[in-house]
Amino acid sequence: MAGTVRQNLSQKQSQRLALTPQLTQSLKVLAMNSQELELYIEESLESNPLLELDADNTPRQSEDTSVSQQKEDWREQGDNRWETMYQNGSQFDGMPDPDQQWKDEQSLSESLHEQINQQPMNDKERAIAHAIVDSLEDDGYFRVTADEVIQAVDYEGVTEADVVHVLECIVQELEPGGIGARDLTECLLLQISDDDVSAMLVRQMLLYHADKLADDEVLMQEMHCSSEELIAARHLLRRLDPFPGHGLRGVENIYVQPEIIFRIVDGEVEVDVPKSGWRGLKVSEQWAGKTWTGKDREFMDAASQEAKWLLSALDQRSETLMKVGLCLAAKQRLFLEHGVLGLKPLTLQVVAEEVGLHESTISRVTNGKYAQTPLGLIEMRCFFSAGLPTRGGGMISVHRVQQRVKTLIESEPIGRPISDQAISDRLQAEGIGIARRTVAKYREQLGLPPSSQRRRAVKTRLSQSRR
Repeated sequence: MAGTVRQNLSQKQSQRLALTPQLTQSLKVLAMNSQELELYIEESLESNPLLELDADNTPRQSEDTSVSQQKEDWREQGDNRWETMYQNGSQFDGMPDPDQQWKDEQSLSESLHEQINQQPMNDKERAIAHAIVDSLEDDGYFRVTADEVIQAVDYEGVTEADVVHVLECIVQELEPGGIGARDLTECLLLQISDDDVSAMLVRQMLLYHADKLADDEVLMQEMHCSSEELIAARHLLRRLDPFPGHGLRGVENIYVQPEIIFRIVDGEVEVDVPKSGWRGLKVSEQWAGKTWTGKDREFMDAASQEAKWLLSALDQRSETLMKVGLCLAAKQRLFLEHGVLGLKPLTLQVVAEEVGLHESTISRVTNGKYAQTPLGLIEMRCFFSAGLPTRGGGMISVHRVQQRVKTLIESEPIGRPISDQAISDRLQAEGIGIARRTVAKYREQLGLPPSSQRRRAVKTRLSQSRR
């Protein structure tokens, strides 16, 4: 018997977010960086007859001042990128376009390979050095395993010891300083070549007192230094570059404008959202009072609405950037003052709750955008860092936990490597909530082999030394 088909009518109530054209445009403007926004404004000016730029309110002078200030900041930090872009005067005095200058410059990767070719070494070491440079990540760090380098080298008989030797004795000696480091502490230490008081104090701070960075009294007592010597050491620490791989692949060498500027003035962090050329954008009064009919009226009404929406979206963008900037200044003050070692755990959700916005909005504000800080021009995502809970109810940054894992492994007895579970137990005894698999993940990120491989490596070295 054939089955019967029944049709029923029913009602279902549900909630769905409908994006209005105004909201869509606002989100689009918010997600743009300064360069993308400038292009978008130019396109809007061409397509919308009711938009115009007020030359009297366009902040060209302040824009030039901002560029000069950034140039001075880079000079103080020992960076020659601004000198390259603006040598012999301003870009407006007959100089070529800065974007074209960047394209003509040698990438960092090309420079490193050239340095390797110019130094005396045997063919085996040269092949390993080139392979290591090719394996570096975009920030300049070496995070792959020795086995991966060995597989990439077109040379017979390469061992793990060979890779480590070339990394530490050749690649890490290349310019810029810090290239090829396996973690942040090693990166900063590689950039300190002097033996004066400031350099010695910075080494002590990085190796033994990273968790006391904000306490001047404790640092002076434990390092036996004066207040003036500590200030000089802090100044040197701020000049070190935690991301030496700028332009490694030839794609970072681009001209960017900061969305937010952080300055430290009289011990306080000041936040500024720099002015841009579109700040003089306004609704034109040229057609005020004119009566339109038919299709012309529909077009002009739509143009008027779009112009008002755009101006509103630009105001909201600036206001949101300022809110986020003030929150980041409060949450990451130690980071702005002392560098990456002062970075605290911070997530998009925490900032969103602080400023009263959705997490996706904070993501749009920070993604692909840069901030000018006392540390230099950095991506805004650098303000965020995951954290692990501590026994006292607080949080500790992942970076500090990684450094603790590395310290425990480096201090293990020869021939008796400590396991990931033992490291987890040790950290939990110190009040840090961390699982064994998390320890294994951090160890791999640091480029450290498991305990079994470390035990075999020690046995191999001992057998070779007996021969």
